[in-house]
Amino acid sequence: MTPEILESLSQKIQHIFRKNPVLLVGSGFSCGYDLPGMRALAEHLVKNVGEKLTTKDAKNTWDQSIEAIRTNLEEGLNLIPMGKTEWNEIISIVRAETAKLILEKTVAAEKDIINRKSLETPAPARLLRRLFNGSPQNSDSIHVITTNYDTLLELFCDIAELPLDTGFTGFRRRKPRSQPIFQTKYECVLAPTKGRQNFEYVRCKTVRLYKPHGSISWCKTDKGPIEVLNDISTVERAIVAPGPSKYQDAMINMVFDAMRNEMNNVIEKKVGALFCVGFGFNDKHLQGALESRLAAKMPAIILTRDPTQNIEQLLSKHPHVIAIFKNENGDGAVCRWDGKSLQSPDPLWQLDDFLKKFVE
Repeated sequence: MTPEILESLSQKIQHIFRKNPVLLVGSGFSCGYDLPGMRALAEHLVKNVGEKLTTKDAKNTWDQSIEAIRTNLEEGLNLIPMGKTEWNEIISIVRAETAKLILEKTVAAEKDIINRKSLETPAPARLLRRLFNGSPQNSDSIHVITTNYDTLLELFCDIAELPLDTGFTGFRRRKPRSQPIFQTKYECVLAPTKGRQNFEYVRCKTVRLYKPHGSISWCKTDKGPIEVLNDISTVERAIVAPGPSKYQDAMINMVFDAMRNEMNNVIEKKVGALFCVGFGFNDKHLQGALESRLAAKMPAIILTRDPTQNIEQLLSKHPHVIAIFKNENGDGAVCRWDGKSLQSPDPLWQLDDFLKKFVE
């Protein structure tokens, strides 16, 4: 990569950051903190689901699906017909085992992050602070979307000392707000004018975190999901399980439906750019809204270790998108942009290196 091209790329990236991009975080981000990706989750389910099934039909159906699940988790689970009586039992165990594994790995990851001795603020916290401080003063929020179940982004908001809004309100058992689930917050401040002291209400900017697949901090109740922080009990979690129930669950549950609608509204109307970290573009919840904006030339950056087939298709259709991956032949990076493939010896696909090179 020549100095001229690097400078041009740097200017383009900085321009995107000035446009107040929505941050889209996928499973590749959490894998960097030893949380399981789809392959590791598939192996966990193959190992643990069968022994917890109680009916003969469910056991037989599961056994027939194991190899397909091991090859591709979602495609394998999609082979289980939703109309069959054993479907509910299988998906219930899949959801429980998924939540159990993610909760266990999240607790370990958060402990490791908190106990790290480095004086440098972690890259995700620096990124969130940069987006927050770089957004317009009169804006009510920056927008962060994640398809992950874990609570790493919530932790990084705390590390960055940023006010976080998850759509829930309360203290110990937090309930989702009535519609709209995200609302502008105000604070009362003292405003001296002409020798007098008046009080006025001003917008209180927050980080709005959209989780269309739910969270391990969302507990399932008869009245819908509630958010309980730092809960490590075995209570059932409100997450959208992989497989055939994925989109059905999100459609019939009011909280998931509200979360998805507001998330799509943000993508379609409220942001001028997109920054993706560890997201493979494999999720139908987001594809429609994203595709229409990218087709309209919305600036975008994709930062991830390896390109998926869907990312390759996206880049062929929208060459204006900047994509940075790990170099297959070494520790450096390959930058794809405007039909060019540019090599760099630096690991720019890693968030820390990317921020130091282009943003900070």
